[in-house]
Amino acid sequence: MSSAYGKIDRPKEYDSSKLELLLPIESLTKSNEQVSVHSLITILKQLDDESKLIAYLQTLLNNEIDAGNTYPQKYPLNLIEFKNYFLSGDAFIVIKSGKNVPIDFSNDLEKTILGTFYIKPNFPGRCSHICNGGFITSEMHRNQGIGKIMGKAFIEIVPLLGYRASMFNLVFANNVPSVRLWRSLGFQEIGRVPKAGYLIKKSEATKQANAELKEEEEEEFVDAIMFYYSFV
Repeated sequence: MSSAYGKIDRPKEYDSSKLELLLPIESLTKSNEQVSVHSLITILKQLDDESKLIAYLQTLLNNEIDAGNTYPQKYPLNLIEFKNYFLSGDAFIVIKSGKNVPIDFSNDLEKTILGTFYIKPNFPGRCSHICNGGFITSEMHRNQGIGKIMGKAFIEIVPLLGYRASMFNLVFANNVPSVRLWRSLGFQEIGRVPKAGYLIKKSEATKQANAELKEEEEEEFVDAIMFYYSFV
């Protein structure tokens, strides 16, 4: 799977030494637990077998796709599709620890991986200085401010990767926490796409009523907001 423009390369203006000095980024959750944001590549280099971690991140994304109300994909991605989509640029994870990652952190990924996000070009060539990002907070770690931790890290990391701006194409209007987050971090709303997604309704009543009959879940057309952030 690739973009509408095919495979896109990151801008050439990239100094890896600056990013290495920044990462990992330490932070605190709402309950004052210490967490840290790491480059996925750096973490994978520490593992004897990277497949378990990649498979878990694939599961996090597919759970969001299956929920049907945050990502535009309709069907779960196989491993190759996941790598082409989520890992085709630069990927990062939030770990429940300080800068020094425990040796055994991969023994219980549900407990230790709080969230993940990617950064990659939104457009090719002459417009590749504008990036895009995708974010997932693990369901069991929500309401702890993980989204904001990732958002702040995103703002610090993006310019070090050579980008001059960021643009989110499809932040669905019914995703209130996401819309609130990007507004709070100073992202500018530059447009709205009417009825951009045919999404599954989020209500708890709907979830319970259709727990065993997914094909009967209620769906609705939802607008999407485009958010922009300039780093220059």
